Amino acid sequence: MSQNSIQTVVNLGELALKRRDMAPGIGSDSTNISKPMGLTQLGASYFAVKPGESAFPLHVHYQEDEIIIILSGTGTYRFGTESHAVKAGDTLSAPAGRAELAHQLTNSGSETLTYICVSSLPEINVVELPELGVVRIHSRKPGGPASMELTTPVAADK
Repeated sequence: MSQNSIQTVVNLGELALKRRDMAPGIGSDSTNISKPMGLTQLGASYFAVKPGESAFPLHVHYQEDEIIIILSGTGTYRFGTESHAVKAGDTLSAPAGRAELAHQLTNSGSETLTYICVSSLPEINVVELPELGVVRIHSRKPGGPASMELTTPVAADK
């Protein structure tokens, strides 16, 4: 990436958002903000989540730490066995780990919930979705292997 193609300043209000629906109640409008800024070791994305929705199912990254910064709106942050009411100005921790550190942010308010998620970028991203009984493995290496999904015993029991 050349110096001329790096956006050193990004205005959140000017970002083009893309809608992504994964399942009923799981969806968001979002955009990656770290790639256009030329960042390769740090990820950052902006999310706008409608009332009643979550951007992602309950999940945990095995090697990736995340920090979520609430910009506007209110929500409920599930972290392990706990739930926390969150609002604009709150910063949420989502450390790498296993299912006991799984997390999910849901818009529990009446207005759009907006936030930025900042993360480390391990070359291999292993994500467990404990309620769905799925483990996903994504390679971020250019030309690396395709992503794969494994079903865990939880899904086999359903």
